[in-house]
Amino acid sequence: MSEHADLLIVNGRVFDGRVRTSNTAVAVTAGRIARVGSDARVLEMRGEGTRVIDAAGGVIHPGFVDAHAHAAFAGVERLSIDLTAASSVEETLELIRAGAERSDAEWLTGGGWSHELFPMPTRQQLDAIVNDRPVALSDAGHHTLWVNSKALELAGVDRNTPQPHNGRIHLDEHGDPTGYLNETAAELVGRIIPPATEDEIYAGLLNAQEYLWSIGVTGWHEAILGEYNGKADCTPAYLRAIREETLKSETSGALWIAPSLREQDVPALVDRFIALRERNAAAGLVTTTAKAMIDGVPHGETAALLEPYCNHGDGFAGELHFDEPTIRAFVAALDAAGFALHLHVMGDRGIRVALDAIEAARSANGSGPRHHIAHLSMVQPEDARRFGPLGVAANIQGLWAAPDPFVVDQIGEERMLQGYPFRTIAEGGADLAMGSDWPVSPADPWLAIHVVVNRWAPPPPGAPVPSLPDGAEPPNLDAEHQALTLDQALGAYTSGSSELVLGRSGRVRIGERADLAVATGDPFELAAHEIASLRTAVTVVGGVVVHATSHSHPLLTTTEASA
Repeated sequence: MSEHADLLIVNGRVFDGRVRTSNTAVAVTAGRIARVGSDARVLEMRGEGTRVIDAAGGVIHPGFVDAHAHAAFAGVERLSIDLTAASSVEETLELIRAGAERSDAEWLTGGGWSHELFPMPTRQQLDAIVNDRPVALSDAGHHTLWVNSKALELAGVDRNTPQPHNGRIHLDEHGDPTGYLNETAAELVGRIIPPATEDEIYAGLLNAQEYLWSIGVTGWHEAILGEYNGKADCTPAYLRAIREETLKSETSGALWIAPSLREQDVPALVDRFIALRERNAAAGLVTTTAKAMIDGVPHGETAALLEPYCNHGDGFAGELHFDEPTIRAFVAALDAAGFALHLHVMGDRGIRVALDAIEAARSANGSGPRHHIAHLSMVQPEDARRFGPLGVAANIQGLWAAPDPFVVDQIGEERMLQGYPFRTIAEGGADLAMGSDWPVSPADPWLAIHVVVNRWAPPPPGAPVPSLPDGAEPPNLDAEHQALTLDQALGAYTSGSSELVLGRSGRVRIGERADLAVATGDPFELAAHEIASLRTAVTVVGGVVVHATSHSHPLLTTTEASA
């Protein structure tokens, strides 16, 4: 008789991290994958006390790894005024009202409101709910702050406040602030908001971990470690969770490069990051990545473009967050010190500048760490083909690749339709990873995979799955040609992300750490437009079942097997 397993998952179909295999079952012993094969072969390892999970035909795959998340503060937001569930103006305002009634905090904070519902929210809307305490609410993209009059007053922001570099204080017809602050303008209020305490961030981190398990995410990359936009550094919360053994998922993090960096300050930054890398590693936290925002976002007209924004007759095309010499300096120096760069870039000029800096670093330092560029919303074809030869991974936020009517106003339909050129990047030999940028967008990987494969948005939660949106052909044929295959998309969100940010293969193979998920169906047996209907039935982290739907779920049964 073979060694008895702790856990068996049978009656599924195994996607090993690269391809869908003929195997139907997986055995787990002591936190590691012990066998992969047929049901009969795996059930040979059943013993007294072995837990057996019936996948009921669902795909068994490596746990999703989110290559770009802000998990700690997503959790903090979930525990504060969380507006992400609102589907109307009325629901948003009611959530704010309810949050104000249950909290006696000095500041009311939270976020997740939708630009689709509030294209230009005002302080008066918040004043009608709360006028005696400051209110500051981030948008879903976390590049904009919606504040009430009390918050503006406390921050000293009025009609005489100069417009900040790389930001905008929106003004009404009388010249007074509306309460809508973009990019660095948000920091004018953000810097006086009391930061979350370590206890609050720690609670948020554990809340986020539990939520991520419910959607099959078994590991992630914390995209900013350091003080950012008025938020406290979440590193102490991670170190505490590791020390107290409450952080069960494998994680890594990126040390934050603030936009205030100057070229002459780069050597000191590198020295500080090396010291932090060593300190964090000794405590069990991997921080071998450095994060910088090269530009902003098209919505706020802060992404750096090669051609002007549509509604700017003066030729305005956005700006970089750093000057080009500084970008070249920190990319080269951090590359030489063994740091992978994790670069936020949204505009095509920003992409070109980033790739030029990486190319210069490669020329100076030789081959080095695998850098990654996140978002990829505007990439010229000739630049898309540079990723592979330069060894730059594409860190994809798939949900963003659906056509966005709000971006059309800023960059025009032609540039929008040419965005997110995933297939060109992949065909150029680049490695692919995927992440959500949660809480900027929903963290559910199946929604993002749907968009990457179909190139149109999934139906809203609770809505029936359509044959096609509005019964029509896919709305973006050019973008459809940039779609990835299901193998590529699921591989990017599992083994691709694991290799990039956790440094291990993330495959369903004997000897690998048993981070696994079971879906409620097999996407390879579904029509492409049905992918978004999938959910996670079971999540396994380090060989332990951390999430399982109710035993009454029609697609999931668990049994305690006898010898």
